[in-house]
Amino acid sequence: QKWQRKSLRHCSMRYGRLKPQVIRQMDLSSQDNISLTSTETPPPLYIVDPLARGRAFRMVEEVDGYSVPQTPVTPGAASLCSFTSSRSGLNRLPRRRKRESVAKMSFRAAAALVKGRSLRENATLRRMQRRSFTPASFMEEDVVDLPDELDTSFFARVRTCPHFTPPPLCLPSPPRPLERGWRKAKEGTPGPPKVPLRQEVVSVNGQRRGQRIVVPVKKLFAREKRPYGLGMVGKLTNRTYRKRIDSYVKRQIEDMDDHRPFFTYWITVVHLLITILAVCIYGIAPVGFSQHETVDSVLRNKGVYENVKFVQQENFWVGPSSVSTYVSYSPCMRQDQQVHDLIRDKRDIERDSACCVRNDRSGCLQTSEEECSSTLAVWVKWPGHPSTPQLEGRDRQYGSVCHQDPRICLEPASVAPHEWPDDITMWPVCTRYNTGNHTNLPHIDCTITGRPCCIGTKGRCEITSREYCDFMKGYFHEEATLCSQVHCMDDVCGLLPFLNPEIPDQFYRLWLSLFLHAGILHCMVSVCFQMTILRDLEKLAGWLRISIVYILSGITGNLASAIFLPYRAEVGPAGSQFGILACLFVELFQSWQILAQPWRAFIKLLCVVLFLFAFGLLPWIDNFAHIFGFISGFFLSFAFLPYISFGRMDMYRKRLQIIVFLVVFLGLFAGLVVLFYVYPIKCDWCELLTCIPFTDKFCEKYDLNAHLH
Repeated sequence: QKWQRKSLRHCSMRYGRLKPQVIRQMDLSSQDNISLTSTETPPPLYIVDPLARGRAFRMVEEVDGYSVPQTPVTPGAASLCSFTSSRSGLNRLPRRRKRESVAKMSFRAAAALVKGRSLRENATLRRMQRRSFTPASFMEEDVVDLPDELDTSFFARVRTCPHFTPPPLCLPSPPRPLERGWRKAKEGTPGPPKVPLRQEVVSVNGQRRGQRIVVPVKKLFAREKRPYGLGMVGKLTNRTYRKRIDSYVKRQIEDMDDHRPFFTYWITVVHLLITILAVCIYGIAPVGFSQHETVDSVLRNKGVYENVKFVQQENFWVGPSSVSTYVSYSPCMRQDQQVHDLIRDKRDIERDSACCVRNDRSGCLQTSEEECSSTLAVWVKWPGHPSTPQLEGRDRQYGSVCHQDPRICLEPASVAPHEWPDDITMWPVCTRYNTGNHTNLPHIDCTITGRPCCIGTKGRCEITSREYCDFMKGYFHEEATLCSQVHCMDDVCGLLPFLNPEIPDQFYRLWLSLFLHAGILHCMVSVCFQMTILRDLEKLAGWLRISIVYILSGITGNLASAIFLPYRAEVGPAGSQFGILACLFVELFQSWQILAQPWRAFIKLLCVVLFLFAFGLLPWIDNFAHIFGFISGFFLSFAFLPYISFGRMDMYRKRLQIIVFLVVFLGLFAGLVVLFYVYPIKCDWCELLTCIPFTDKFCEKYDLNAHLH
């Protein structure tokens, strides 16, 4: 009876006030004189453990680790877990949660794979973020819960098995529950005894469903930390650390962040898309290393068919034939003096030209006196011809012009004070004429057989037929009558029109060519480089730093190419890629003291770069962009790449080094800008550094020569 009273008292303290009839019965029983040695046994008490429920009724926090089976009902004895666990209580009633949608679970699974976590880790992290305190383990709860242990010390005798206790009440000592929570057991401490469990306990963290799919995808998105000073190139060349490294240096290497290569993926996708569009729009040029000749019979400006030959440079990169319109080309970025002189000489010749009208009325053409036959045609030259108009009371000295005369043009009209000048090279394009059957002017009533056509990439203009212009891949101007009325450099360069038609200003070509390639093979080489070298370095430096080095190195290389080879159209991110190669040298120099054999690594890296410089001697690959891109990338890498210091003085030295190399790069870039726009230079031997003429026509590109003729 004493045991029964203590049990009821503990239940009242643990679960609340007892019923009045139970209290009354306990008081009545206390008045009876029952001997302690009596064999009478009170009726057993059934203590229900609220934690001993099925897996479907457990709370979320009760299944985030391994647990031992709970005893549902213990007749005649107390449950240790129910008395000592702080989780027990009537207020811990389970609640059913609403099932998540398939879309939400799919999105969470994809996010976990992208972040490099498994689905189990993601679920555990999400549960922990909802908690306001760190979950404790069962072992800690059993130890800390002192009040319950003091009040229920009587029940410790349940562990022993007296000789007079009936067999059904003899229970083994309950096993210690497994440790739960965030805290890991220290090595060397005795762990909980391994007790074979009689029932299967399935934990959320122990699920293995979908591992065949999750494991390969996780490996695909897994990020391996890039070791400083080694990287992909270091692994290929068997580069290793020294056996002894200072702990301060080790800590810096371990604390370095590892970045995702967003810029590498972006620039690679852009390169692929632009190359595919260029091939689809412009087609593929003849593949090879020599020149491709096309001969056909074409109607010329004199009204007869002639055999014409069109010479086109073959493209061994398997790419389009019209790349020169969209690449780094110096005459499109500044007013080149030689191109300007060529256009001016053409206008001087045109100023003394006149309309050559054939006697059989088959047509007329604007030519010089030498090109007009004196027997088969009449050269209508002012002021010697009767049709000469007057300007301010005097005969005009220049003209005539086929199908253009100030007397019949209505818009723009030649009236005072806006009369057309005497110089025909300054005449505007007439957009509306005074229509009539006959004007009695031979250069107006004839059928014109030639109009201006811009051919090539040097601003060359010819008065010719449309058939010949199309065959030579030129730009035919149906609205104009003179070459002085068109701007061939604007047609050749394309893209955005010049602010002043006479002065090219497409300076944005310096970085536009970084996204273009000469062909499919050229693009594949760039993609392979970027997905290996550039991607590896971006993991170390991050997208912002590596994009600055990539773009500025490419711009500097293209600027140097436009200075030393102004009449060659170059394409591709060659300068940017060599600027990235310079980052490998800078990383090697910065980690020189922690490498086992730095000189050996330097020689291997130098051999690779020299081989790539030799590769730049092929057509359409600019070695000047390689050289200056490498130099600028070298300076920028010292300023932007992360580094490790070997002491306080070394840290100050490297901070000063950042400022010095930034100033040096700015000085280099400013000097190249001055040479390009203010003091252009002419280098006759510079062509040999970018293309060695193995054959007579090996280095001729897109009908471009090193010098203008």
